[in-house]
Amino acid sequence: MGKKDSNKITKVMLNKHRIEYFVFIIFGKLLTIFGFHSIKSTSKILAFLFFHIFKIRRQIVLNNLTIAFPKLTSSEINKLAYKNYKSIATTFLEIFSYKKLTKEDMKNIFSNKNFHIILEKYNENKGLIILTAHFGNWEYGAVATGLHLNLGINVLVKRQKNPYVAKWLNGFREQYDNVQINLGVSVRELYKTITDKKIVGIVGDQRGKRDGIKVNFFGQTTRTFPGTAAIAIKTQCPVLVMFCARQNDGNYEAIIEEINHLEFQGTKEEKIQQFNQKYMSILEKSIRKYPEQWFWMHNIWKY
Repeated sequence: MGKKDSNKITKVMLNKHRIEYFVFIIFGKLLTIFGFHSIKSTSKILAFLFFHIFKIRRQIVLNNLTIAFPKLTSSEINKLAYKNYKSIATTFLEIFSYKKLTKEDMKNIFSNKNFHIILEKYNENKGLIILTAHFGNWEYGAVATGLHLNLGINVLVKRQKNPYVAKWLNGFREQYDNVQINLGVSVRELYKTITDKKIVGIVGDQRGKRDGIKVNFFGQTTRTFPGTAAIAIKTQCPVLVMFCARQNDGNYEAIIEEINHLEFQGTKEEKIQQFNQKYMSILEKSIRKYPEQWFWMHNIWKY
């Protein structure tokens, strides 16, 4: 391929990304035109469209819920699935609306009663990993944690293909001294961040590869990635699992539990399996309490 052909492809991709970004921004502005307090009603409209009309990943959601909650009737599964679409729509509308919130607004929608647990572990001066999941509003959780503790969180995220959308998301994620680390960064750099006594936030509920770490999740086997567990075990830093659960009034409460991996026994591989199983068990417990708030669109039991 010649240089001219390469430049032409690059130009086409940039134009495509600009169009996608334009649609992204216009769509977001239209949906949030009436402000933060219109989110509840707008989320119902989006849930109806994506669940009943466009049926985006609907069958995966229904299948997952049927596996996780076998005692529910078909009608109950459908009602729960619709609530899940509404919760996901609420999360994304909140993200689109972030510029309408002041620093105090962001702090006030999060109860601070459990954040002292994070501060206590951070003050051990060993670095800290906060493991979260696609639960409630995980994006707001990272921002609110940094705000309440007055500490910058180093958030590990997947790099966006569209550079314009990525820049917009970066503006949201890097508010109030938070720092974004792109997924794919070298293990050495991530290791250094922790050994420098900093806080790293990681979303840990993605399905692993076919040969990944086996764990039990809602009575079924799934696969998980070994990376976070391996780094935690190597650095011996404390690890907290934190989920941001949406309450009936639209505010959030942080659910926080420690993974005390120093108690795990066996080989390195066995410790990693125990670590991942503990994380997934904590996640399952929170999902059972707030079943509509997890991202059931993951094909979590593919393997």
